[in-house]
Amino acid sequence: MNLSDLTATELLGLYAAGEASPVEAVQDCFARISAVNPVLNAVLTPLEEQALAAARTSADRWAAGTARPLEGVPYGLKDIVATAGIRTTGGSALYADHVPTTDATLAARLRDAGGVLLAKLHTFEFACGGAQNRTFGPCRNPWDVERTTGGSSSGSGSAVAARMLPVAIGTDTGGSIRIPSSYCGLTGIKPTYGRVPRDGVMGMSWTMDHAGPMTRSAADAALVLDVISGASAGDPTSSARPVPDHTAAIGASVAGRRVGRLRGWFEERMHPAVGAAYESALVELAGTGVEVVDVELEEVDVIAAASWTVIYSEMLSLHADVAHLIEDRDAMGAGILSATPYVHAADYLKALRYRAVFQQQLDSVMAAAGLDAFVTPAATTTPPKLADMLVDTGDGLVDWLDVASRVTVPFNYSGSPALVVPGALVDGVPTSVQLAGRPHDEPTLFALASAFQAATTHHLSRPAEEPLHTTAPSTAGAPA
Repeated sequence: MNLSDLTATELLGLYAAGEASPVEAVQDCFARISAVNPVLNAVLTPLEEQALAAARTSADRWAAGTARPLEGVPYGLKDIVATAGIRTTGGSALYADHVPTTDATLAARLRDAGGVLLAKLHTFEFACGGAQNRTFGPCRNPWDVERTTGGSSSGSGSAVAARMLPVAIGTDTGGSIRIPSSYCGLTGIKPTYGRVPRDGVMGMSWTMDHAGPMTRSAADAALVLDVISGASAGDPTSSARPVPDHTAAIGASVAGRRVGRLRGWFEERMHPAVGAAYESALVELAGTGVEVVDVELEEVDVIAAASWTVIYSEMLSLHADVAHLIEDRDAMGAGILSATPYVHAADYLKALRYRAVFQQQLDSVMAAAGLDAFVTPAATTTPPKLADMLVDTGDGLVDWLDVASRVTVPFNYSGSPALVVPGALVDGVPTSVQLAGRPHDEPTLFALASAFQAATTHHLSRPAEEPLHTTAPSTAGAPA
């Protein structure tokens, strides 16, 4: 048995039974990283010596009966999450040698819960979208190394799917937890805005940024969210609401729950094969005892436009100190940041005001239909090839950024929790289902997701081994 193949929940069970050691798990994970990362380029900064030392401490705590919630569980952090004494690049040449002096709150919470940090993981520059990172090279999808993992939590998606580690933290401004999770066959959750504090996390849009776990099961995602949630003095936007027991929702009955199928905007521009997989997933969801009913939201095109107005405005403001360098494409390659349009203050303020209208609309639709959650596809296409970053919507090829965030960004705008779970494979790569709920009601999403995973085996699928051990196009030139 290779311990790198196991989920966090499975590892904790073996540790508790004395049948495996955190040291063995970390060793197996690094053996896996050595074998496949030269192809996938998911790990930017490996931390083997430090991780083995932490694993030995975890082994001692298990032996002494003082294990903490994540004792000895290997994990990785998207490389915009600050780590004291450890390089944190933001995916940018500008920060290639940046070493923070303090940890992000969520990183400290993972460490204090006994998690073992293995690596800092690949991201698009400044966590902005785009084709790929020109500084550190492309991150490859383990299901098909010629395809993207999506962005900007690219390394988090690739590393967890390729069994380099069982847990990673991603961030999500327009879909950057959920898109890589969808493309890589993972369970990923963007919690309610403010549920997870973001101090120490490089910002992109302060009213739409979220951080959360990317894992291989709903049970693991709930376990990690329990640890990283809760108010932080360092983040005034973090929620002071009590944190529910997310793990208690795993395995809860969902019979009689009502889920609203959002049609219209959310199911347009979808490749027919992806649409067929989604239809099958809805049948499987209904098989758990859930009632799926059709609902629609009005003016979602306006909501999407307002979302990007907010993102563009806040992104340019946050990165104003480096904006004068962005034109140096040879040095940077800042992706979407370099192409961001300037936004009039009046439009930004209108977009902020309209957020309350959309939040009220979501509440009204849920109340009128008696819904516990919404359901949509998590991505309307399969992941694009790195060579051209084009996707097939069924009506021809388009740039992936035209549709990548189509079904995800509305829930960043509203701040609602949204979770994705894997569906069937199409063309050898995963598809996914998105569940979105009421603010602060992540437990309902975990109950639905765990019921779906108990009734299906999609989340147990894994990439084929052989492509991961073959030679992919070079990523030479990426800073070490």
